[in-house]
Amino acid sequence: MVGKSKESESKGLNKTMKSLDKHMEMLASHYQPQKYILMAFVRGIFYGLGIIVSIAIVLPILLTVLSTIDWIPFIGDLISEIVFRMESAQRPY
Repeated sequence: MVGKSKESESKGLNKTMKSLDKHMEMLASHYQPQKYILMAFVRGIFYGLGIIVSIAIVLPILLTVLSTIDWIPFIGDLISEIVFRMESAQRPY
């Protein structure tokens, strides 16, 4: 009994190793460094554009909401100064 179970374990292990070897060969044949470099580059571009767009949308909304808070002394003055500088930067001289 003990000999048969070791033999079946050995066969099962051998079959698993062959299957793993086949999968590793398949993965190695599909590995293309140029593809991964290109995808990382494209992902970086989209990540940067996402940050820029979200800042362009969220920051003006946040400043508009915070500019209505004039009754908080420090925050109201700070936001008013930021809004004033942004508006003066947009005006042509």
